[in-house]
Amino acid sequence: MPLPPDPSFVEEKKAVRVPPGLESLSPAARRLLRLYHGGSFVFLGLLWLLVGIPSLWALRADLLRLWQHFTWTGLRYALFYRPSWPTFGLLLCVSFTVGILVAQSRYELFGLYPFERRMLEQQSRWILSLPAWHPLRRWLVCTLDPCQQKPSRLARLPKC
Repeated sequence: MPLPPDPSFVEEKKAVRVPPGLESLSPAARRLLRLYHGGSFVFLGLLWLLVGIPSLWALRADLLRLWQHFTWTGLRYALFYRPSWPTFGLLLCVSFTVGILVAQSRYELFGLYPFERRMLEQQSRWILSLPAWHPLRRWLVCTLDPCQQKPSRLARLPKC
């Protein structure tokens, strides 16, 4: 039979690195920030699905030629000297991808700017002031404290 752990020995937990400035946010503002970050990646995925893949498909002949004999001149010719909608769509997808990745990296490395914190707090207060039936408010309040919800008719939640 194994011995119980010694209560005087406290194992130190690994500290989770929180970006600077995030600890001062309210739970609602933190949840809203997660929504913004998740939404930006969903937008990026949809952009690549709806615009990027058809653009690559339309440029498949030029891309095949570049794959066999790559030169920078061939790339410049395929993308810039024959401008078309597929070229514009591909550049749009690449530029949005780079912009979102740079913004996420800045957030992870340096945290939020003070005006971003204020904006998140104001927007979360505005969402919480919406009527109770509004989907954003229900989502924000529901995820903050699930024990304060009314149980649904189909599934009863345990009492908190």
